[in-house]
Amino acid sequence: MTGRIPFGFLTLLTVLACAPIQAQDQMTRPVGYPNGIQPAGFHMQDVAGQYRQPLPPGYQPVPPGRSLGAPPQTIFQELPDDLGLADEDTPLGKVLTNTLRKTWFRGEYLLWTMSGPGDVMLGQQTLSGVQPVLSNAGVAGTVIVPVTNLGGPVNVGLGTNVNFSHTVDGVTGTAQSPSLDNMSINNMNGFRGTFGLPFEVGDVELSAFVLAASSATIDGSQFIQPEILANPAVTGTNPPVGANGLPASNGQVATFISQAALLNGARSNTTFIDYDVSYSAKLTTSAWGSEANFVMISPDPNSLFQVRPTFGFRYFNVRDRLLQTGQYNEPSAADPTINTIVTREINTAAINNLAGPQIGLRTELTSSQFLIGFEPKLMMGLNSYQTNLNTANVFSSTDPAQSLVQHGTTFSPMVDLKVYGNVALSKNVSAFVAYNFLWAGGINRSFNDIIYNKNSLTNDSAFSIDRQFSSMTLQGLSLGMDFRY
Repeated sequence: MTGRIPFGFLTLLTVLACAPIQAQDQMTRPVGYPNGIQPAGFHMQDVAGQYRQPLPPGYQPVPPGRSLGAPPQTIFQELPDDLGLADEDTPLGKVLTNTLRKTWFRGEYLLWTMSGPGDVMLGQQTLSGVQPVLSNAGVAGTVIVPVTNLGGPVNVGLGTNVNFSHTVDGVTGTAQSPSLDNMSINNMNGFRGTFGLPFEVGDVELSAFVLAASSATIDGSQFIQPEILANPAVTGTNPPVGANGLPASNGQVATFISQAALLNGARSNTTFIDYDVSYSAKLTTSAWGSEANFVMISPDPNSLFQVRPTFGFRYFNVRDRLLQTGQYNEPSAADPTINTIVTREINTAAINNLAGPQIGLRTELTSSQFLIGFEPKLMMGLNSYQTNLNTANVFSSTDPAQSLVQHGTTFSPMVDLKVYGNVALSKNVSAFVAYNFLWAGGINRSFNDIIYNKNSLTNDSAFSIDRQFSSMTLQGLSLGMDFRY
């Protein structure tokens, strides 16, 4: 009894130990199992030893006689964090990082004014000149009645309140010549952008500005009036003087706008361009420019007062257009009592392209919160200019139209003065304000180049262009913001 119990216990342990080995052998190599493939646990066998489900795609049996390959190896590589522009692994990365992290951009709103044309008469001088009228007694042999209202934009370049006796189509009256004396070009709105790129030896600054076109107009029609003949004297008391709104005398002298013209290139007292219906003149001006400068570092960068020389290149473009237009009565050749209204145009335009090297000196008083500076710059450049002149119906409706073009190059200096201040609002943003003054010489203007001339052989216009150069100024305030990286 005692011997049978230990023997039975050992036999049970042997059976329990062999059962898992047999089960494992059946899962490892079942009947009909392809060589070299170990199925997943859900691949069950049917009675015939075949699988109920096919092998997944990509699983192929290993051909007989070949052994299983080594399992694939996974290699992990640790990469540094992406630092963007702060990545200084390469020399180029270091240069870009140190440079771009100090870049800045400034945007400014411009409110500038351009200098006016000045006392420029739109016409030629007569042979004997025009005499100013101080009373009804004018030049000997003539009776000149002055225009009572000479205020407004129409003046005469030959003198203040100058009129002259003139006859237009058989009607004698008082005439005056238009000028641009009181014309001004104010409130030119614009924008200027400046991009700064600092380096160890200095800063590269790229700047450009543009001003919207501004126009000024002369309305000369208010100084043109027809002649009203005097009523015959009224006698007696019935009707009384002034009855029915008819005074005893209501005579009104005709007034005109007249421009003296040359006759075959010489001054004359008889050649005029007359407007007896309407007259207007419109001057349109615009400007834009760009510059690239290198601003050297200060000899003492840590000093409160900085002095930094600059040198670079500037381009400046200014153009204007003067359009004179008006109407006049042209008597019919068949019947002088019948008039035809003709529209006259005298259109001129000038384009100036200034370019050249420039030097300057930037002086600044700096602190951690504000900056005050003054910067003068001088450009010595050339002006490549072009002037266009187009006319139509100048002396008559049959006067052929003219179209003239003249261009050339002349020396043109430019001075740029700027006083500015900068106040820090945060680490990366600051407010900017400046007063700007630009002076340019050797500028070709549209109103200076017209030669009013008539050909006596054909009685047609023979206008020409005469090169005239003058100076001009641009000045005003600019308000903006600085943005630093």
